[in-house]
Amino acid sequence: MSAVDRPPSSPPLAVVDMGFMETFMPYELRLAQRRAMVLGTEAPEGQPNTFIGLYVVRLEPAVGRDAPDLDGSSRTINEHVNSLLARVLRDSDIPALISDWEHLAILRDVDPQRAFVVAQRFLTSARDSELLEQAGLKTRVGYVIYPLSPQPNLPVERWHSLLDLARHMSQSGRSSAAACGLGLLRGSQMADNGIPEADLVPLAFENLESLTKAGILQIQRIQMIPGL
Repeated sequence: MSAVDRPPSSPPLAVVDMGFMETFMPYELRLAQRRAMVLGTEAPEGQPNTFIGLYVVRLEPAVGRDAPDLDGSSRTINEHVNSLLARVLRDSDIPALISDWEHLAILRDVDPQRAFVVAQRFLTSARDSELLEQAGLKTRVGYVIYPLSPQPNLPVERWHSLLDLARHMSQSGRSSAAACGLGLLRGSQMADNGIPEADLVPLAFENLESLTKAGILQIQRIQMIPGL
């Protein structure tokens, strides 16, 4: 079942906590690294099933609105965001709750060039959500499609750096829109440069603009779906 074809009647995906992610993510990154190293020798651009997506969903006060007190409504809002995510995630994907203001979705076996679809459909639903509008909240999504380099040597225990990078993407390109998102993945010139990930990830925080101009990394900008 594809992420975009999950029927509304499907049971909700179980939401895990960050304690689970501390065990799961190092395993999943190591698996992605091994797949990339094996398949990368056969296909320079890799294969869709070598990639994993880390999607951070952030809630923020809408422009001109004060930060809402979520003490009494956080459960309702969290359940609502989870329901919006469940509509676009597959059974193999994993949603997690980071805090009242942040959610995390791990997408497995992602096609990098189609990675924007999940964010696009989620953000379109969030944009049109009456509950989020009434709560005075806007929605940001930032994601990283991993591995970022043909030399995937990022120590798996440093998976939080990828989470922070996805969060960094969600905070970039701010606008007054009710929902927006940015994704980060390999650029067209990455194969020629081959910067090891252990070096690339810190550089992405410091000089993302230069890396994207050089084609080493690529930014996917999310366009909302009109009329939904």
